[in-house]
Amino acid sequence: MGQHTPGGQFSFSHESDYQSAGISLQDAIDFNKKNTTLLVGGALTHDTLSPANGRAGDTKTSTDAILGITQVLTPTTLLTVNFGIGQVSGFISDPYKVVELNNNLTYEKRPESKTKEIIYVGLDQFITPLNGSVEIGLRHYGDSLGINSETISLAWFQKIGDHFIVSPSLRYYTQTEADFYDVRFSGSPEFYSSDYRLSAYKATAYGLKIIWVPSSRLTLDLGVERYQQSGSDGKTDPDMYPSAMLFIIGAHWAL
Repeated sequence: MGQHTPGGQFSFSHESDYQSAGISLQDAIDFNKKNTTLLVGGALTHDTLSPANGRAGDTKTSTDAILGITQVLTPTTLLTVNFGIGQVSGFISDPYKVVELNNNLTYEKRPESKTKEIIYVGLDQFITPLNGSVEIGLRHYGDSLGINSETISLAWFQKIGDHFIVSPSLRYYTQTEADFYDVRFSGSPEFYSSDYRLSAYKATAYGLKIIWVPSSRLTLDLGVERYQQSGSDGKTDPDMYPSAMLFIIGAHWAL
């Protein structure tokens, strides 16, 4: 639509104990002979919890906004910078997680609101002699719960002939623990959780994807990824951190 490329999305999911509905809108605005693109967007999600363990149901609402810019630096180089903010309010505890409080087991308790901010910087560089490109991403996340995280991602896209692309990738993630996380509690703390996902930990993921482009509109891909986590706080049981092997099949059709 002229210099604008608007888009929208509606999502809905339902499980026996959880229902979520969301909507998002965004617009990409081209400037400078389409060498500069400004991205603005927002999203709203409403979740309803109906725990199967007899606890009372509750709700949670999330709002998010993003502002970003993509700049063509050279005919083979793209720079992307995005800034996002968000707020979650309502029941953000896990209704099934318990903690040890004064030698007794009780359900965890988290704050009823959370704010967050995200900064992302990405660089895409096509390397002509190799007929391939490298994608580097740096992401910082921080929230009012005390969690700060850093993500570094690296991917290579190697063209093979006219229709195939092979893409190995590597991602490293690290985070600090939430202000109210511990393996056990005593006294009368206001908030408390022993969910390992709120602990200080690090994670690595490495994988390989094969992409087939049979036509200008159709793209098919097949990938495998290994994901591993490990604690870095010296107090959480190492067995709490899972690992996974992921298999991915995807298809994309452009109108």
